[in-house]
Amino acid sequence: MRFFKLITGIAVITLLALLYVHQQVEMVKLSYAIEYKESLLKDVLDRNDGLGYNIGNLESPSRLEQVLLAKRIDITFPAKGQVVNAANPRVRSGRDGRFYTLNTLKKADAWGIFDFFTSRAEAQVR
Repeated sequence: MRFFKLITGIAVITLLALLYVHQQVEMVKLSYAIEYKESLLKDVLDRNDGLGYNIGNLESPSRLEQVLLAKRIDITFPAKGQVVNAANPRVRSGRDGRFYTLNTLKKADAWGIFDFFTSRAEAQVR
């Protein structure tokens, strides 16, 4: 009987020790995974900043002027009748100055098949 209690006690202590070691190993694995993801996030954010700078540089008027001069492209101002104003779907944000695209597409309407039952309002010129 005493031998059975000794073996049971050793088994319980061994099981608790193994659980503790497993928990510690999982914590180390998680810390490595978190560290890896943080470094990956830092790299992605750095790349995003670099790409934002490149886009700003590519769209800058001075760079465009340099490219046009290098390729010897002559540009003149358009006449009054050649200018067409169109809505810009890209809007610059006030916070960080980045461009955001507005969603101008019309969503699909499941009930659109019944439109022929109703009259449509149309804009009128005054």
